[in-house]
Amino acid sequence: KRSAATTSTSPGLLPISNPLQHKYHKQQQRQRKMKNYLVAAALLIGAGTTAAMSINADRRTFLTKSAATAAAISTSGGSLIANANAADDADPYADFTVTESGMKYKITKEGDGAIPLGGQTVRAHYTGWLDGFDSIRKFDSSRDRGRPFSFKVGAGQVIRGWDESFGTMKVGERRQIILPPRLAYGDRGAGGIIPGGATLYFDVELLSIL
Repeated sequence: KRSAATTSTSPGLLPISNPLQHKYHKQQQRQRKMKNYLVAAALLIGAGTTAAMSINADRRTFLTKSAATAAAISTSGGSLIANANAADDADPYADFTVTESGMKYKITKEGDGAIPLGGQTVRAHYTGWLDGFDSIRKFDSSRDRGRPFSFKVGAGQVIRGWDESFGTMKVGERRQIILPPRLAYGDRGAGGIIPGGATLYFDVELLSIL
């Protein structure tokens, strides 16, 4: 005789398990599922750790490159600032011609006429400044008055720098000239407007020889 605990079968049907066996199989299934969950969790944790390590490595690389780039920019910026300061400190009149007397001049418009001889009368336009061309310290201008100025070249009627400059200009020529005190009004100055020892800046133009 078969024991009551044994499995019985019916034609055409699957075997019916003993209740204890059924409970044991359920526990085995739960354990396998739990094991699978733990393996999956371990894989996810491992993947996350690997990704985090990769992100941290990329971040360290980015920070290192950023620091190097910032240092390069800082160095380059320092060089640019130094070069700009050097340019500011350079002589703004380096392109002017310097004569033996110390006068500086630059031709801003070429002339095509004659050069006046000593004693000839010329007509000229001029503007004069202290402290540089186009500064706020303009002290005189025939252009502002709309009336040219006439004088004899080389006759001592004007300051020395003017005699020297106009004595070498062609009719139609325009120049910027810089006159040290000895070629202008020296240590005495003039009229309470030009102080003693002043360097003068003129924009002069030879209009004609009379």
